[in-house]
Amino acid sequence: MSLRKLLAYGAIYVLWGGSFLAIRILVAHVPPFFAAGSRMTLAGLVLVAYSHLRGAAQYPKYSIRNASALGFLMFTVMYAALFWGEVRVSSGIAAVISAMIPVWIFAGEVVLLRTQKVTVPSIAGILLGFAGVVVLADGSRTASAGRASALAIAVMAGGTLCWAGGTLWSRRLALPKPPTASAGWQMATGGALLLLLSVAIGEMRHVPGAEVLLRVRILACMAYLVIAASILAYTAYVWLIEHEPASRVASYAYVNPVIALIAGALLADERLSALQLLGVLLVLAGVLVTLRARRPVPDTRTVSRKMMA
Repeated sequence: MSLRKLLAYGAIYVLWGGSFLAIRILVAHVPPFFAAGSRMTLAGLVLVAYSHLRGAAQYPKYSIRNASALGFLMFTVMYAALFWGEVRVSSGIAAVISAMIPVWIFAGEVVLLRTQKVTVPSIAGILLGFAGVVVLADGSRTASAGRASALAIAVMAGGTLCWAGGTLWSRRLALPKPPTASAGWQMATGGALLLLLSVAIGEMRHVPGAEVLLRVRILACMAYLVIAASILAYTAYVWLIEHEPASRVASYAYVNPVIALIAGALLADERLSALQLLGVLLVLAGVLVTLRARRPVPDTRTVSRKMMA
């Protein structure tokens, strides 16, 4: 494997995996919707500007409208749930819940798009992942954080369902080109809506002053989320999708939680109960089994053309 590919995999594994702890640190000082909105708006504007500076930005008919709709579903809802949830649960658990996204996408491909075959391993993977989320919620309910943690897990799981739904929907939409422009518009729109939500619920009254916002730790976390997790890691992901099998690139889904759990344990003294650890293992097993059980439904039109030839 080339050095460029190794660096790209390292980016989506480590930078995305570490983002959950950065969020946890950030929301300990900054209101969650304001923090999420600031991150997404800044990252989105940078990606849009980058696409325009390269002269590569293209906007097919309705693409801005479509990107804005996806921005609400995938960035406003998903990241509102994630940042709000991380006020109440550890970064490692948040990463594990987010790892369910490929499982929900696969379920949508089977039930809605009918582009994936139903197999015993695929059903087992979905059930394992769902069982893991339930066990995590139950384990959090019995932990010191109580019901708030269980509710946060349910909310974050709902956010991952919205992200998966947006991913499936995006396959049928005209979107800005290249992918950096599309992602930039989605991030910027989703971030702007998050900031509006922050204003609407009165978070701005609780935004700390400059003496807090300008602390090195706060600035470092925001810079990490904007530059490393949103821009560098996403660019690496887009490049890998074009040069590597999608199933291999999707391995980030079960590597990120491991990185997040290690970072949380080493840097933030986060610990899991035995029941929570069982939930983590069930979710990771479900994601791994689901990704390895993918069996695309053959395109009947392609088959017919081959038979005619």
